Amino acid sequence: MPPNGSSFTALNLPATFSLPQCMEYFTLTAGPNTDLWRKPPNGDTSTAPIVFTSLRNPFVLAEVTVSADWEMEWDQGGLVIFAGAAPQSISSGRVPLDSETRSSHSGYPQIARPCKWVKAGMEFSSGTVNATSVSATADGADWCLSPLSVPDSGPSAVHSLRIKLERIGHSLWIWYQVPSALPYGMTPGAVSNTWKKLREVTWFFYGVEDKFIHVGVYASRPNNVSRNDTMWEMMHGPILGGSTADSGDTLVVEFEDLEIF
Repeated sequence: MPPNGSSFTALNLPATFSLPQCMEYFTLTAGPNTDLWRKPPNGDTSTAPIVFTSLRNPFVLAEVTVSADWEMEWDQGGLVIFAGAAPQSISSGRVPLDSETRSSHSGYPQIARPCKWVKAGMEFSSGTVNATSVSATADGADWCLSPLSVPDSGPSAVHSLRIKLERIGHSLWIWYQVPSALPYGMTPGAVSNTWKKLREVTWFFYGVEDKFIHVGVYASRPNNVSRNDTMWEMMHGPILGGSTADSGDTLVVEFEDLEIF
């Protein structure tokens, strides 16, 4: 059963945004220059629209189908999971990654490490759509892409992706399906065998209490060159769709059949 919208929190969304009561279908709109990213020494960014829930029971798995009219470099959307403090809005350069001090009960400063997180879903890059994942610790983040295509149709035929996060021991496994590549009339058992493993994050749940897991969906349109400085433009030319903070329109990402257990 899809989760109830009343248990979710909206982050980086306008006050006019209202959470749907049923999470079977909803959309998130990401404006230009929005991202969820982390890069040393102080590039912690959390400006992407996010809808998440803080779990009361141990995390088992989460699934959602994500789709959009992917147009600009790094357009993206999918599932996101946080381990640690609940996510909050952070602008790049505001928070150092090595430490953030706060007062303890003893009066001495206490170091609060940034939470670790993983996002996985669909991303447009270098002119094609990809299954994507990023894992972030207090030291920074990585990034990986796997190009998507439908046999005999090519990458242009892929507009949506079913993404799954699954807990296996201390590890977080990331799976995906391409709905348009599934033959019509497949049995549920046959469909379950079409999942492709994108990644295994072996350390994600290690040392984390169940009550500090937060899961949801995100959408973002980074639309700038801050992720890799200017290296991408030096190698490939200008970013598709422009690279200034006020260029481009918003990205609307659709989410269907969100399930969290």
